[in-house]
Amino acid sequence: MIGYVVSFLLGLGVGGLYPMLRRRRAAAVERSVAVAEELPAALREAVAALAEEVSAVAFDADDPQATPAVLKEHRAALTASRLAGAARTETDALIALHGGRAAMIRLDARLQGRPVPIDALPSAADVGRPQAVTGTGERYVFTGAGEGRTEVLIDRPEPGRPALLDAHVTGSGSFNLQTMTRTEQETDTGLHLLIVINEYHGRRYLPVDDATHLRVTTTDRNDDCRWSIRLVPLSAATALDPEHRGYGEEVLRYDGGPAVLTVQFQTDHTWEVRYVCQCQVSSSYCDCPPLAWPKNTPGDHRSTDVYCHGEGRRTLRLPRPGFLIVKETHGGGSWYLTTQPVDIPPPPPPGRRRRR
Repeated sequence: MIGYVVSFLLGLGVGGLYPMLRRRRAAAVERSVAVAEELPAALREAVAALAEEVSAVAFDADDPQATPAVLKEHRAALTASRLAGAARTETDALIALHGGRAAMIRLDARLQGRPVPIDALPSAADVGRPQAVTGTGERYVFTGAGEGRTEVLIDRPEPGRPALLDAHVTGSGSFNLQTMTRTEQETDTGLHLLIVINEYHGRRYLPVDDATHLRVTTTDRNDDCRWSIRLVPLSAATALDPEHRGYGEEVLRYDGGPAVLTVQFQTDHTWEVRYVCQCQVSSSYCDCPPLAWPKNTPGDHRSTDVYCHGEGRRTLRLPRPGFLIVKETHGGGSWYLTTQPVDIPPPPPPGRRRRR
């Protein structure tokens, strides 16, 4: 295996890659910043961050993870980083950043044994036409304008964990955001995360699943649609206060014990508040043991969400720490959440029997 890896490296012309990575790390970062001085500050920072991230990755020749496919992705990331550092225009820097980050995402997927994402094939209308490049190069942020369809690779701030998705849309027309799975083995349409008309400002919950891309589809007759998407770590969710007022769509962190949540919503549209147990951060289902709620406790112990159309008031049981997802059809409306703790004795330790 070692001989095969070395032969592969020599075939690529990078036989000295391993020691070079460690020697050139500081030089790569310094060079990328110096060369890109004429670019905007935010873009210079993004170029430097990519250079440091790529340079920090190194493999030993006898590392079993250093397969030809892994080394190919790493080499693509190194090449893109050099191009970004040598760029003289914003467009060239953004294109190189896109390529470098995509290579790093594929590299991480191969190292972690996950399906490897691939780029979407261009539509017939886009063949021969340059792809529009927008944004500042900031990681986890995607922007667009006008009418069309865009797919971006999901780059999670916390790998293997759900994320928060901040979306902002202005102008007229429709905005449709959904997940996609696009790998070497599978192409599949996933969840519809957001479908809105005209302006929207809110936060959605992006679960952990097999999705590899976010697809944005917009219609814009007046050519004034502008949108941005930012992926935020789940750890950045706002803590739920005992009395919490808000507007639009939000994801809140609940840190308390057993409690009853009272939801009051003022809107003309359909709304929902859903509880997600803390164990579902790394799993698709909750296997926590049920609680022995007092008989007169409001709410249904079998339900993890409440919903209504128009102005309404509902109650929801919160068994343990987790997250609350507040959703409303058009991202508007105001709401008021209150929590009332419920005293539930802890269950006896496993293996002990109560005396009669």
